[in-house]
Amino acid sequence: KCLVAVVLANLIRDLTMRTQIYLCSRRALVNINELKYTGGAVGVGSSGDGLPARRQSQMHQHRCDHLQIRHHHHHISQRKLMPSSSALSKSSRLYSQPKSTPSSQPTLFDLPNLSHPSDFTQLANEAIRSCDAIRKDLAHSLQQSTTDDDSSTTIDMVQKARQTLHQLDDISNIVCTIIDAAELCRSVHASPQWRRGALDAFGILSEYIGSLNADDRLYLSLRRFVFQDDDGGTENSTDGGGSDEGGGLILAQLPPEYQRFAHAMRKEFERDGIHLSYTKREEARELNNVIVGLETMFTSNITEKTKHYAVQGEEMVGEVEKIVPRHILGQLVRGAPPTDNNGNNITLSSDALLTNTLLAHSPSPQLRKEVYLQSNTSLPENLSVLDSLIRHRHMHSTLLGYKSHAHRVLSDRMVGSPEVVAEFLDRMGERSKDVYKSEMKMMLEAKRYVEGDASGGIEPWDVPFYTTFIKAQRQHQRWQEDEEWDGVEPDESSSGYFTVENSIEGMKMLVHELFGITMKESAIPIEERWDVDTTHQSYSGDGSGVVKGSGLRKFEFHHEEGPLGVMYFDLHPREGKFVHAAHFTIRCGRVRDDDGNGQGQNNAVNNHQLPIVALVCNLSPSSSPDASPSKAILSHSEVETLYHEFGHGLHSLLSRTAFQHLSGTRAAMDFVETPSHLFETFARDASFLTRVLARHYVTGVPMTERRAKHLALSHSDFRGVEVQTQIVHSKFDQALFGENPCSPALGGYSSTDMFERLHREAGLPYATGTHWQSRFGHLVTYGAGYYGYLYAQTFAADIWSTCLASSSTTPTSASTVREGGMKVWKGMLIHGGAKDPKEMLVSVLGRDPSVESFFKGMS
Repeated sequence: KCLVAVVLANLIRDLTMRTQIYLCSRRALVNINELKYTGGAVGVGSSGDGLPARRQSQMHQHRCDHLQIRHHHHHISQRKLMPSSSALSKSSRLYSQPKSTPSSQPTLFDLPNLSHPSDFTQLANEAIRSCDAIRKDLAHSLQQSTTDDDSSTTIDMVQKARQTLHQLDDISNIVCTIIDAAELCRSVHASPQWRRGALDAFGILSEYIGSLNADDRLYLSLRRFVFQDDDGGTENSTDGGGSDEGGGLILAQLPPEYQRFAHAMRKEFERDGIHLSYTKREEARELNNVIVGLETMFTSNITEKTKHYAVQGEEMVGEVEKIVPRHILGQLVRGAPPTDNNGNNITLSSDALLTNTLLAHSPSPQLRKEVYLQSNTSLPENLSVLDSLIRHRHMHSTLLGYKSHAHRVLSDRMVGSPEVVAEFLDRMGERSKDVYKSEMKMMLEAKRYVEGDASGGIEPWDVPFYTTFIKAQRQHQRWQEDEEWDGVEPDESSSGYFTVENSIEGMKMLVHELFGITMKESAIPIEERWDVDTTHQSYSGDGSGVVKGSGLRKFEFHHEEGPLGVMYFDLHPREGKFVHAAHFTIRCGRVRDDDGNGQGQNNAVNNHQLPIVALVCNLSPSSSPDASPSKAILSHSEVETLYHEFGHGLHSLLSRTAFQHLSGTRAAMDFVETPSHLFETFARDASFLTRVLARHYVTGVPMTERRAKHLALSHSDFRGVEVQTQIVHSKFDQALFGENPCSPALGGYSSTDMFERLHREAGLPYATGTHWQSRFGHLVTYGAGYYGYLYAQTFAADIWSTCLASSSTTPTSASTVREGGMKVWKGMLIHGGAKDPKEMLVSVLGRDPSVESFFKGMS
């Protein structure tokens, strides 16, 4: 009877979850991309593991954008998909060619034919028609190749291979230009009507992507005309499925970038199971639908559900109000029950900003403990969702021929396998262990000093507070130990030295000094803007096209070789806007000498496509309602975030590839954070701070060299704790999705048991009964790939110290700066994903990469 009861209970639970999954998967047609932007950033909102909140959210947001259209949730073959120029209709060419006449009517994002919310649906349907024409053309070529006499010359076959690759990329380009624009629009537009139009287009194209991924004619075209090895698409039992990608005579005669694109396309097709029998493909498709629904459910729970709880007692309430005044608290805790008017009761929420603020600044261990426990037990429903996600990802990956989900995910990364990830994390853990122990000892001493008793050791809710506390003490100590200190107590704060305008001026100087690029601001017509709702009946423009206080800005980038592209800055919060920071690709770039059909001269404008990107942030608004957004005063961490995003934007703008599928940030996920971490480093470089970036908003006086040096040094404070935390989270991520996945249904540990076990082994503080991982959105967006943040940081540190770091004793000459910058551009950024990242690193560094520079920055 007990067994029957258990079986029935499991059946009921599975039926309930399947119903929820079905509902979520229906919503996923329009909401799926929210997984990659909102999930991780919100999911890591509860600090308390020692990793600064800004770094946590920032580490998520950019890599997600790399998957802008090669949505891993759809396993986009679309990034891989794609017409010869002869197959392109007039409407499809509009998606890719830049505007060339000043008389053109302004449109949203400066994209042709996008003037009204309803245009999104029309453009989506036109994109489908254009892509279907290319698919029909490829199918016809396939049929002809089986009936015609094989009298083609080698030159003919090479030309056909080039044309086929261009066709596949054209399909991708047509779909991506519309769905990328729709993704940005639905994330940032001030108009609900525009957001709905974008959602509709996103839903239409998301569904169409499924048919592209399942079209074996695209795969067979690639094999027949490029690899010359189509053998009926028989299954292969080797890990990862598919063939060994031999290639042959024709492939070998293509340029290296074409070969890389061909191999990447084939891997992506086969990683998604296109080489399997029809029955297994259908099974894989059904499993993927369940996975998408679970991913959506996990992320929706994070973004849509907030836990409210009451803090009682005059002392506790007083502690909260010392840190967060009630009028501010009311903005952070919306929809909460009213607080006690007597002041003995106050309502808090699991909101990430509120949680991190209280954990970092409250000296009350009782309040910190309550906030931590409430926040890290706020989503128990996600535990069963996560368990089911782990199980279905494992089933899906093994069906496709992989040992695990981790093996599948890592097959196209720099590391190549989970074993290499494990070695990397162990090495990093060993190198940072002593610093970590020293920092934990320091925290214990500080706790004993502040609280009088540290016999219980350091708890998870102690870490944010005591790292903040000791950092402040260290800052003061550095001033006193400075040989130039005159005995006068300084104002140690960097507050007031950073504004939006100074930050942008720093970017202009940076790209000019490094690359010889000019970054020129241009006016934005009202039709092109998305920061105002022109569809609302209350809107009445003044006819000038200028909107006061909106803050949206547009910059055109030029080099002596020609224009490079456009970057929008949407930096401040507003209602209905995406709430984190991210780099969005509106249109990828590509540059071709010919179109694979001998028509390059006639179609040059269509084949030279300049990128358009947008940096979206939610920086501090101006303190005065009447002040310009450019005068907004920023924290130093906000400037770091802005420069991080700028690095992603430059990666997109400065790449020059023949295929948009390989453009800019469409590189290996464990490499793509390298440029963003590299440019973030400028925001804490003492020389750059004093020269241009840090100027007081009132006096205009630059930050002193001493202050800048101390600010730069503070970055290394508690790096040991940060790195050890990243390592544990990365190992946890690998364990969940490895060969022995953490799913009780598959005979493994539960995710909670594994999370505790790894913390205990590493000596990291852990609170029994909590389930931090239920809010860890990276498990959806970066499942088995979280290590990539730390991995890329080591490359960025090495490039910085080798090519870009200024000397502390001798000023760096302009020629030396330009030489280092051009190494980074021509050796790395220009290639996007069109070259092996290992080769790019060797090209820039002049040797194999090393982790030594990363550890030099650790105190």
